[in-house]
Amino acid sequence: MNKQTILTIARKDMKAAFSSKKVWVPMIIIALILCIVVPSGIAYFGIHFDLVGTSSKDIEKPLNSFIENFPNEDMRNTLIALPTLGYKFVYFFLSFMMIPFFLMVAIINSMVTSSNSFVGEKERNTLETLLFAPISIKNLFLGKVLASLIPTLAISFAAFIISSIIVNVITYPHFKVILYFNSIWMILMFWVIPILVLFNIILNVLISAKVKTFQEAQQFGGILVLPIVGIIISQASGMFFLSPLTLFLIGAVLLIGNLFLLKLVTKFNNRNTLFQSQIH
Repeated sequence: MNKQTILTIARKDMKAAFSSKKVWVPMIIIALILCIVVPSGIAYFGIHFDLVGTSSKDIEKPLNSFIENFPNEDMRNTLIALPTLGYKFVYFFLSFMMIPFFLMVAIINSMVTSSNSFVGEKERNTLETLLFAPISIKNLFLGKVLASLIPTLAISFAAFIISSIIVNVITYPHFKVILYFNSIWMILMFWVIPILVLFNIILNVLISAKVKTFQEAQQFGGILVLPIVGIIISQASGMFFLSPLTLFLIGAVLLIGNLFLLKLVTKFNNRNTLFQSQIH
């Protein structure tokens, strides 16, 4: 493994990807809206505007019933103790419903960069030159994975830090608790998301090495968004909640999936196999 070659490939790919506003602008906008604007707006309006009005009486009773049956005792007691429906909604939304939003941003952004790895070379007419360059296929794959991993994680962590600051500035005077900085969010940000991003990137790089166009690569890679939608629905309906143990197990399963995908990468260790999959 040649670290210098891998870094060179990664820098080349990042420069090519981020030279186009069509790539980096949507990545920034998605993270800005889902991870910063949405939670900040929910926090501000939920706290400063009384949601318990004539029109909200119908949702107050089912929400209180939902809280009383909440599986986590500490969270249940915290929610019950909050004075208004708005406070309860804000605290629950920021503690649980924001988790799938961060997962979705990580998946979408990693998909955008990694889907473009090999098919992007083909569309720029640089793939043949790259395949015949004196570099190993292993280094080529690792360089392309790194080129997607660095910007995706950078955006995810930047969004988390900015969102944490803004949200806590709004909510701390009312809740007296620092949101996001608990076991669930620490496991999410430092265990699940890095492994999930790596899994999605390796999967999309493999897909990109097989398909012929960027659109095909994105269609296949977008499948991973579906489980995140399922998590949003399950948490909103009360069917299923992400606990620290659940998140840890999800990360462990994804880690095993990464090892499996890395084995698949070895099948492309033959330069001719990769060449034939792309050139026609």
